[in-house]
Amino acid sequence: MKLGKIAVQGLLLLACLAILSPGAVAQYRAGIQGVVLDTQGDTIAGATVTLTNLETDKTIQVSSQENGVYNFLSLPPGRYRIDVEKAGFKKQSVQDFQLAGERTQAINVTLEVGEITQSVTVSGDTVPALDTENGNISGTLNSNDIQNLPALGRDPFQLLRLAPGVFGDGGHSANGGSQNLPGSQGPGGTSPDASIFQTENQVQVNANGQRNTANSFQVDGVSVNSLDWGGAAIITPNEESIKEVRVSANSYDAQYGRTSGAQVELVSQNGTNDIHGSLFLKIDRPGLNAKQREFGQGIGAVTRVTDRFNQYGGSVGGPIIKNRVFAFFSYETLRLKSTQINTNWAETPQFLSQGAPGSIAFAARGVEAAQGRGRAR
Repeated sequence: MKLGKIAVQGLLLLACLAILSPGAVAQYRAGIQGVVLDTQGDTIAGATVTLTNLETDKTIQVSSQENGVYNFLSLPPGRYRIDVEKAGFKKQSVQDFQLAGERTQAINVTLEVGEITQSVTVSGDTVPALDTENGNISGTLNSNDIQNLPALGRDPFQLLRLAPGVFGDGGHSANGGSQNLPGSQGPGGTSPDASIFQTENQVQVNANGQRNTANSFQVDGVSVNSLDWGGAAIITPNEESIKEVRVSANSYDAQYGRTSGAQVELVSQNGTNDIHGSLFLKIDRPGLNAKQREFGQGIGAVTRVTDRFNQYGGSVGGPIIKNRVFAFFSYETLRLKSTQINTNWAETPQFLSQGAPGSIAFAARGVEAAQGRGRAR
């Protein structure tokens, strides 16, 4: 078991070295801020506030300001704990609460008079889920939502229409491709055989009364918007690699001022102190399909869809150096082999030898017969 763990860590290290080339750096915008108070409601300055990431054991420490305010900025989403200490007061801990991505969460802490060796623990479940720091109409899809809710072609952007203030009918054409919303022009959304690999994924959702061409997409704080078509993302991450997707419909900050539609902010998964991973396989075979008529009910043989479709992948994440260096890697691919059946006209030997009255072959045969009779005379 120990050897297997070392092998996994070595694999993670190689993956990390392979991808640590110059590139964009993740820009987290989540944060925590609040006020440290006493039981009388007065603010407490100089309290030591320690934030611990329970997934990586990384800690950050600040002191409350003169007005009792403290804040932690640029945080990745995840599970956290807050410890607050001040001489003359009992230590207060807010245990195991979930911080959503790309939002600032308010957590006020009230200290009771007592010895610092005494402590008061508050469950993270008591932290209000309502965002009181702004008036945005927004929603968050976590990794559990993304990996378990049905999405055509495993395209995570198909789930954006579930966010508050966002509309989309999820329409699809007869061949399974995305059906554009009325008045929408462009490449459209993805299809089952393109999945996340479509070059420009123009998601068919509307927000804030705007066209879908006004939507904007960011991955870890970096814009992935197409320069040719509005509302289209040139990168669609696979479901295994996503930790959270935050969708803001309106009343967002000026930093999102490039477009006026939905602001889609995607946060990637990260490695933790625990080794975790996943595998998935999606297949389609003729032997698994029901028979159907290719050319209608009247003519044509009863047959099966001949597609041989494979979509598979997985992920692995964990520590390279515990509490210090972490890595996460995911992979997805699809393979499609199919036979297309079409109706067309083709010249057969019987047609060329006999010809049909009025056809070119019939006329050509008549000319040859006349020339033959002329030579015979």
